[in-house]
Amino acid sequence: MAVEAAAADLTFSTGRQGGSQYPVTVALAQIIEKAPGFGRVTLKPGGGASNIVAVDSGKADLAITLSISARDGLLGRKPYKTKTKNLVQLFSLHAFKVVVLVPADSPIKAFKDLAGKKVNTGPKGFTITELATNVFAMEKMKVDMKYLRVTAAVQQFKDGHLDALFYSPSDRYAPFIDLASIRPIRLVPLNDATMTRLIKENPSFYRSRFPAAADIYPKLVNSVETLGYPNTIIANKNRISDAQAYAITRAVAENLAQVAAVEPSLKVLRPKELALEVGVPIHPGSMKYFKEKGWR
Repeated sequence: MAVEAAAADLTFSTGRQGGSQYPVTVALAQIIEKAPGFGRVTLKPGGGASNIVAVDSGKADLAITLSISARDGLLGRKPYKTKTKNLVQLFSLHAFKVVVLVPADSPIKAFKDLAGKKVNTGPKGFTITELATNVFAMEKMKVDMKYLRVTAAVQQFKDGHLDALFYSPSDRYAPFIDLASIRPIRLVPLNDATMTRLIKENPSFYRSRFPAAADIYPKLVNSVETLGYPNTIIANKNRISDAQAYAITRAVAENLAQVAAVEPSLKVLRPKELALEVGVPIHPGSMKYFKEKGWR
């Protein structure tokens, strides 16, 4: 008599509770647990660089992370001490878009006009803060950088104490939706040459538009082409087989609405964008599914 294979239990490194990554991983874990061949998916506290290390070392089977962090791990860039050897991408999720917001009537029209202005980029150590610092260095510009968390920054912006917000919201970002419901705001585009250079240096960036739809931010008066970089689900290639990667990717693709219920930005994600290449090797099992669907 044939013996049925035991269901595979998995460990999934998530983001901090209270952040947007945590509810996404809860929804993903529920989807995976219902897929044939899988047992319990245990969420493991994590976030940031620790998720990359956990997956590469085999302390976690799966993790959620930003694509630019995964790419840095692959190359052994700071804060990673060595290059990752076992890390692969299963699929991409919703993107974060690099944006600069100013009041609609602001004299700041072009990126160079931010020189000398009060620009909030987020707390020190945040990915967006490091990116903003890099961009201003590329442009050879000096600004009066502030490091407030987004809620406080939006309030300071409303009160006229900040000239601009440099941030990376998702397509449906509640603090900016609230801001755009109260006062007219405008996007200042990044310079095209700077975007090209950033993509060349780190292919986890890609060109996109913000906002994704005109009705999301009521009093935002324009849209711009900008850079996007997504949340991605990564795996240890030695712990997740081709068949398991295929099954996980298929289950998520067929149940995206369940994840979108906890992360509104996924409502505008097209299923084929799961196959987005962000400079990290894609697991052969996931690639098989993408090719079957005609997404690669």
